[in-house]
Amino acid sequence: MFEEFIQAAKTIFEKAQYDGRLIRNPDAARLRCLALEEPEVRETKYGSLAVDSEPTSRAAMFTKNNIDTKFGKPEYDLLEAAKAALDKVEIVSIDVQVGDGTEGVTARLIIPRRFAHVAFAGLKLFKPSTTEEPTYQVIMFMDEAFESNKTKKLPNKDVTIRLAHDRRTGRMVKIVRNSNYFGEWKKGVFAGENFRVKQGGNAVFLHVGCRRDTLETPHGDYHTTCSLFAALSANGKTSTTCKVLARKGRERSWLIQDDGGSLYRDGSFRGFEPGGIFVKTDGLNPGDQLEAYYAALKRETFLENVWIEPDGAIDFFNMERTSNGRAVIERRDFMHASSNINADRVDNLFLITRGNIIPAIAKLTHEQAAAFMVLGQSMESSAGDPTQAGKIKNCFFYDPFLAGDRAEHANLFYDILKANPHIQCYLLNTGFVGEGESMRDIRLGDTMGILDSVLRGGLDEWVFSPRTKLHVPAAVRLVDSILFHPEKLFPHDVFEERQSALEKHRAEYIDQFPGLYPEIREVFQP
Repeated sequence: MFEEFIQAAKTIFEKAQYDGRLIRNPDAARLRCLALEEPEVRETKYGSLAVDSEPTSRAAMFTKNNIDTKFGKPEYDLLEAAKAALDKVEIVSIDVQVGDGTEGVTARLIIPRRFAHVAFAGLKLFKPSTTEEPTYQVIMFMDEAFESNKTKKLPNKDVTIRLAHDRRTGRMVKIVRNSNYFGEWKKGVFAGENFRVKQGGNAVFLHVGCRRDTLETPHGDYHTTCSLFAALSANGKTSTTCKVLARKGRERSWLIQDDGGSLYRDGSFRGFEPGGIFVKTDGLNPGDQLEAYYAALKRETFLENVWIEPDGAIDFFNMERTSNGRAVIERRDFMHASSNINADRVDNLFLITRGNIIPAIAKLTHEQAAAFMVLGQSMESSAGDPTQAGKIKNCFFYDPFLAGDRAEHANLFYDILKANPHIQCYLLNTGFVGEGESMRDIRLGDTMGILDSVLRGGLDEWVFSPRTKLHVPAAVRLVDSILFHPEKLFPHDVFEERQSALEKHRAEYIDQFPGLYPEIREVFQP
């Protein structure tokens, strides 16, 4: 049904152009003016623009794609509704470059003028381009249910989102009904790359951040490493990717990419967002996230679902409306954003997880890394389903935007790891260990202390923990070793019961994917 989707997009675009209703590729200044016409958009005391979106998060529960689901009459009706809703109104359309531009991949956003803020923010995350045949297209529209949705919780809203991928070319069209949440545009491009990249069998797109560090080692020399951080939204990916570790002399820390890119068989990495960074802002403060905090106060930063006081002041701690505040920050305003969104060689892969019986860090084999990616154990956040925020969940590859055979996806990832034996893999718990009075929070400072030791080459000794069945550090400077031994925070029989239940859950979950390589499937077998 991809052809019907691409034809609908063409019809909407060309009819608006013929009627003189199309505002095509306006510059940032024009988009700013258009956005300020929206009643939900405000100007902050710093001169930046802020908006309250509807809904305040992605709507994954209302999203389907044509690879995993058979499309039929509801999708035909959706296309007709999109054409009807956008038939008489002014339309804003922007074309953008995806990645560094060398592959010629582009994306187009088509929205009613009423949603102009989405395009304004889009030009910050991606670089402007002009194309007649975009690789990906995202079309957003609203109908009479849009206003009444505002009083409903996400599961009760009337929202429809459909993605149509072309297996042959990798092109994609996404239709979004009754949402003006910026993440639907961003993740539309994400989902397009996710499906397209793996079709050649040479790369896999991952929900990861990427950083490069040149740090002094314990031996006095300098060592450069490139690290990926895989995680579900709001589990610590941006925090661990963006915080500076460099302190002195020739040390350098560079942010490469904060939310996605492709790992290739030759061990290289290619980012997909060349213009900006998408940061979660709840509780953002200079003590924990100095770099992101001051960048979020820049005039060119776009804020979504962040509390703005009547005088225009920004309050990152007020979450009365939602705990899914976001900032789209231009790379030039982020003090250590690299000029390059790619990396020639990946050295480390950190899988971020949550769970109170999981060590703060553990070293993994490639087989374990693939198995834990399949497991995708994380914590639900307000970015996904606000009604389930805080609950532990499994999300295959930390990636709710996948389309296609999951086992093939995991097997390709494992093949790429095996082709790059130098890539070191780790499991990183960014939550807490223990419970009740024995509970110990794994603070951002603890996590960054662990990363500092790993990236400086200071963790040479790993010991097998028979009770968690993972290899953990013998010690990490300035980090309490109890964080590596959660079994010590529980009565013996309680921990054994929890661990047995976790192992059983892991084995049952991975059994859902019978096409996995035996090396991956056997990781969680008794």
